[in-house]
Amino acid sequence: MKVTLFTAMSLNGIIARKNGDEDFLSNDNWNSFSDLVNSFQNFIVGRKTFEAVKNWNEGYDFDDFKAAKKIVVSGDHNYKLDGGYFLALNPKKALEILKGKGFNRVLIAGGSGLNSSFAKANLIDEVILNVESVIIGEGIPLFLSNDFELNLKLVDVKKISNSIVQLHYKVTK
Repeated sequence: MKVTLFTAMSLNGIIARKNGDEDFLSNDNWNSFSDLVNSFQNFIVGRKTFEAVKNWNEGYDFDDFKAAKKIVVSGDHNYKLDGGYFLALNPKKALEILKGKGFNRVLIAGGSGLNSSFAKANLIDEVILNVESVIIGEGIPLFLSNDFELNLKLVDVKKISNSIVQLHYKVTK
């Protein structure tokens, strides 16, 4: 199964402010994510990302992806989800759910905890980064400090807008 990690971030690798706000990211990032979801027809997010997006303004909602299979990873097996979502207790279980539904490629759009857990388990095959032209002094990084290494090969570079460059990498294993 091919696993692609997507995220939007500041130039210095911050995916959200300390309080979880992503107000420095432009709408073009959501559009880019939406295009990927529509292509993959699935995505995996962590619980914190799921809850953060639930509180965003109208026009930014995971519920809008009606046809996509949506997985939320949480270590809490009692975590309650609305209809249309599946709960997985860890990254491998999330992949098993999607594989069981016939998918051979998966999109991850989690926060730093989920990103790190997939990386540490050596489950990431591609990384797509939308880099916004802003530097944030402190916040939530793309990955948590952890014991892993991803060696990458640059596959493509695209200008998404006047403020976003998209970097597409293949993970070399």
